[in-house]
Amino acid sequence: MLSLFRGGGVSQVIVGGIAFSIILVFALEFRAGRNGPTASLKKECVLELKGSCVDPKDYYAAYGLVAPGVDARSARRASLHKKVLDGLVERELLANDAERLGLSVSEAQVEEELFAGRAHVSLPAEDGESLATQLNLCRPDETGRGCEPGTDVGVRELRVKRTPTDPFDYALYEREVRILANRGPKEFKETQSRELLASRLRALVRARVRVPEGEAYSLYEQERSTAVVRSVVLRRDWFAKHTIDLSDGAVDKWASANQAQVDAAWETEKPNFTAGCVPAHEILFEVPPGANDDDRAALKKKLESARERITKGESFESVAREVSEGQTATTGGELGCITAGYGIGNEELAKAALALKPNELSQQIETPRGFHLLQVGGKLEAGTIEAVGKRFVARKLYVRAAADEKVKAFGEEVLKRATAGAKLEDALDATLAEYVPAHAKKAGKDEAPSAAAESDRPKVDISSPFSSSGNPLPDVTPKEPLASRAFDLKNPGDLLPAPVETSDGAVLIQLKEKNPAKQEDFLKHKAEIINSLVNAKADEALTRYVAELRRKAGDKLKVDARFGEEAKNTRNDDE
Repeated sequence: MLSLFRGGGVSQVIVGGIAFSIILVFALEFRAGRNGPTASLKKECVLELKGSCVDPKDYYAAYGLVAPGVDARSARRASLHKKVLDGLVERELLANDAERLGLSVSEAQVEEELFAGRAHVSLPAEDGESLATQLNLCRPDETGRGCEPGTDVGVRELRVKRTPTDPFDYALYEREVRILANRGPKEFKETQSRELLASRLRALVRARVRVPEGEAYSLYEQERSTAVVRSVVLRRDWFAKHTIDLSDGAVDKWASANQAQVDAAWETEKPNFTAGCVPAHEILFEVPPGANDDDRAALKKKLESARERITKGESFESVAREVSEGQTATTGGELGCITAGYGIGNEELAKAALALKPNELSQQIETPRGFHLLQVGGKLEAGTIEAVGKRFVARKLYVRAAADEKVKAFGEEVLKRATAGAKLEDALDATLAEYVPAHAKKAGKDEAPSAAAESDRPKVDISSPFSSSGNPLPDVTPKEPLASRAFDLKNPGDLLPAPVETSDGAVLIQLKEKNPAKQEDFLKHKAEIINSLVNAKADEALTRYVAELRRKAGDKLKVDARFGEEAKNTRNDDE
């Protein structure tokens, strides 16, 4: 065929006629609206917008372009059916609004894209680029983690030439369209016209976005400026173990002042206390996944050491608070009656508890959870159930409330000392000596672990550098952003004026250093930075524009949500 082009003369005329015929057939076959199906023949609509119906074939064609070869499991994880449906809704909203604004796309423009093997498909504005990157629906950038700036998002490359140097091959193109979209060339061209019209309006919305240099530098400064802080994490459980009075008298006093709270908690706990059950206390060392024989032997040795301390006269509760790894350590190991609610190991422990005499200390008990020691009281009688049960729930409530009070008071005292001029480390040590004087020194080699030696004790840590949108303390869950609060501090040594509440206590923050972004660095990469910000803001603008179109459409937009449902999980999907 190529030799004919090189031959000249009659050969060129023949080949030219063939090429013209292909183009003519392409144009006539694809002419939009030519003998197309009428709305009266459509039996169902994926969506309707102002009386216009998009039929299921259009939806399945879009899905074929978005996710060719994607298995059901992957589609379900990515919610692809929902994404395709949302993209189709977005396409119709944008195309409809483009027509209202007088925008149009010529047949020549549609044919130019198809001749180039570029099939367009709409993706939801809010996550279009991430989807396009994952599904090869855009030209990737240098990192491979996003789309190349300025390129179209939502383009599936079609094979329309046998080789890169060959002319457009109509039969090959038709085969590609049938395989991917299951549509004929004429119907496919009609949907591509809608796609390009929507794409044109997208481009106009995005083109209106501007980012002034001053705004870009301000955002750059926020992102690139860093700070380092000193922190003291105050964990509720540590204070519960080492700073509060756990005696029955302290619990009863608190319960008397908070009777309504205790009564409400008792109603939930009441089914777990029955006549004949045996309230127990526990010390637990959990066996971690993958533990070997040496690990297990070490845990058994630790538990035996705890048992020996109790047999020598220390109370079970005090040893449990100090060494137990169970959730009940803060209440001295108090379990209440052992029921199925305990979880793994409940049957072994309940059987062992029933075999013990009141106040008897068990031998080591092994369960799938780990190694346990138990000590029990007497069996409950009907007349004592409520009193014993209410004290049990009151103790749990009291420990949390009292520990939170200690955390707050302790943090305020450390801040008071540090604000007065003491180094944060010195302020912390002085306050620790007041709150836990018996544990102020570190434990010796043969002594029991002390409060000062425990890994979760309050101590001063120094963070890694972080930005105002970063996270200075990854292991802490604060109830307000720590980074922005830290950046409010002006000078090294400045402290946040109060402890910041966290999910398990509080944290104290002191600024160690702050490193502002440099303008000369910004100027070196200004174009790249501004382009990145423009793209991000353009995505936001398009998302808002589509949301507003959807709001304005109201009940004139009807969507069949069934098309957005993922296939149900099957055994084969997860094998």
